[in-house]
Amino acid sequence: MLNSMQPKSVGSFLGDVRRKQGRSLHHVAKRIGRKGISKQALSLIERGRMKVPRARLELLRRAYRMSVNENEELARLYAFEMMIENTGEDREFGEAVLSVIDPKTTSSIYILGGRKLALTSPILRAKAAKFLEGERNTLSFFYPKIDVRSQLGLGLWHHNTERERFDLREAIRAISPKSVARKIRFIEIDVSMAQTAPIAWQLLSLCGPFTTTTIASSAPVGHAAGYIYVEGPRDRWVLLKPEQAKRAATVLESALEIANAERGPIREHVDR
Repeated sequence: MLNSMQPKSVGSFLGDVRRKQGRSLHHVAKRIGRKGISKQALSLIERGRMKVPRARLELLRRAYRMSVNENEELARLYAFEMMIENTGEDREFGEAVLSVIDPKTTSSIYILGGRKLALTSPILRAKAAKFLEGERNTLSFFYPKIDVRSQLGLGLWHHNTERERFDLREAIRAISPKSVARKIRFIEIDVSMAQTAPIAWQLLSLCGPFTTTTIASSAPVGHAAGYIYVEGPRDRWVLLKPEQAKRAATVLESALEIANAERGPIREHVDR
């Protein structure tokens, strides 16, 4: 999935719309007028060198003459960029995706990765607790199960244990006025048995040691949104296209259906 993604910014999206229409920057600038945004500024925006001023967003919508679907995509990308800009690039994963999902239709949030299970941001813990107050809402964590005895300290994936699961569950439960513990699920993918089920390999492909994939969807899958968080000197987020998020959500729901199958590689871990 990472190889097939085409990460887009507001600027690159506007450039694609303009080229699809066969219009020049000069043509778009003329539609805006002298008191709007110059051709030079439009060029900087499309190349990602300049942010779109909030006060000029509606002006750009009209000047680029977008379709209804294109307008919706622009709003989605703009909301995502503003959330990242407002929270800072070092904010814990999960915060940004909440800006592009509809809380009225979302019932499941899935988080996949080979990193340590943790929600270190107080804001994110509060949002997770609020989300889980919904009657049918669930938060599911998927991660690789590895045999640490065979890794000898050389493994890339983090070895999550009962301690990580307990700390994460308690951090969310301490905030919520309702009982949410049973709505937080932990699903292990046994690396040693993954070859027995193609769906397990698909899940492991999203469990990078330095990335986290977050998917939010409705049940049954009708609406989906998601992104991939990349950990580094400057953390970054890659927003998934809606069809990519929907495909991932479908695979995740299929995995939950076969979880705990006898001798299967996908198992839900229930701590006593």
